[in-house]
Amino acid sequence: MKRFIIFCLLFALSFQSEAQYYTVSFKRDVAPLAVGIGLTGLGRILHNRADGPSLAEIEMLDIEDLNFLDRGTVFNDSRQARAISDVILYSSAVMPFVTYVSHKCRANGGAIALMVVETALINNGITSITKSSVERYRPFNYDPATDNETRLGRTSRESFISGHTSNAAAFAFLSARIITDLHPDLKHKHLIWLTASTIPAVIGYLRVRGGRHFPTDVIAGYIVGAATGYLIPSLHLVKNEHVKLSTTGIAGLRLSINF
Repeated sequence: MKRFIIFCLLFALSFQSEAQYYTVSFKRDVAPLAVGIGLTGLGRILHNRADGPSLAEIEMLDIEDLNFLDRGTVFNDSRQARAISDVILYSSAVMPFVTYVSHKCRANGGAIALMVVETALINNGITSITKSSVERYRPFNYDPATDNETRLGRTSRESFISGHTSNAAAFAFLSARIITDLHPDLKHKHLIWLTASTIPAVIGYLRVRGGRHFPTDVIAGYIVGAATGYLIPSLHLVKNEHVKLSTTGIAGLRLSINF
């Protein structure tokens, strides 16, 4: 994650454009960056200070104490589902950069890269803090057949919320927001949002199928990630009165900014 964030920051600094829909400035970005760094740092501190899982407490876990939605997923254990969920997670991080196939998105490349950083920091911070504060045991801890080495693993008390789901949702909704913001006349926008909604839903299902999360874990992760990814671009929108449409010959319409 550190390398990914550093790459995005360097990528953002490499872009300069005279035609932008999103804007980047110290005034606009110092707050979300500071909040993101603060949340991520606090999440790491809480994670390091969290008590390890207790075998005595694990042996007292009762499946009947779970709500009806979560109870039926305790015995899930698909390695294939877990492996596929990892692939989707890592792939989701590049989704915002796929938008660069569009000229309008490339013109806003620096702002997009910075928004990726802010989204990653804030979402991961919220996710880490929640995991370390709630300390919910994962589904496999309720299964007596699970070996003690797995049940006593460092992350066995980090079930709520699902980090895979929250990250996938954050990047998917960020990407969809960027595409629809920069292409307001795009036909079939609903397909963009349908895709963005489906990706984290699939990864959430896979995490449940793989026995790493309860349904309520992935639902909460989905909400946190989707909200973060959708809202971050709002901090960077150029005010409408500063934006005008100008023709560029056969290239058609493009956005330009009056400074």
